[in-house]
Amino acid sequence: MRQEVTFALGLIVVGIFPSTIRAQATGDQARLVFTVSAGAVTGKQLWSTASQPVHFTMPADTLDLSRRIRSTLAIGFGGAYFPGTNFGLTLEGFLLGLGFEDSCRHVFSSGSSSVSAVCSSIQGTSRAATAVALTAGTIFRINSRKPLSPYGRVNAGLVFSNQSSVRMTGQYQTATGPADLVVYADEKSSRVDPGLALGLGVTAAISKGYNLRWEIR
Repeated sequence: MRQEVTFALGLIVVGIFPSTIRAQATGDQARLVFTVSAGAVTGKQLWSTASQPVHFTMPADTLDLSRRIRSTLAIGFGGAYFPGTNFGLTLEGFLLGLGFEDSCRHVFSSGSSSVSAVCSSIQGTSRAATAVALTAGTIFRINSRKPLSPYGRVNAGLVFSNQSSVRMTGQYQTATGPADLVVYADEKSSRVDPGLALGLGVTAAISKGYNLRWEIR
């Protein structure tokens, strides 16, 4: 039996081309799969600190700071090769429209208007960010010839982004105009981080030669 090629459109829609009468009788099985996918990234708390001192005066003011990831969309391109019935190898690239939202609350105030201005400028600030994830890994599927085929995957790789997830600054007024105060600095010179993805999903046959796949990561 020759290797079958699968193409995907929409929300990981897979088309399968049968190769023999025997394959048609037992259910089509894709060996090489190309996918174009769309997904949603739910908002999540990224980090928080309950008592960050800011040394404008003595005693130092303290701030309650946090940053969360905003809900956004993602699109991806990938491929998988199954040398056998169950195990496969995968390559993927995802474009994530990540964005950050900051919050600030004054915990202890010495009366400094500059610190109050810094906290006010941080509160509710939104920053757009884009990340690209390039990963490779393995996938394991069962019931690959059945109408419903569950699977799980593990992918690892690199994430490239254009915004620091750590650096936080606020503004206050001086005699010469607004000035920036760096609350958290980021010493990293690059925006490249390791990435790990765990996924569970199911492939469902919707018509002859076409499947839909849903996945949670």
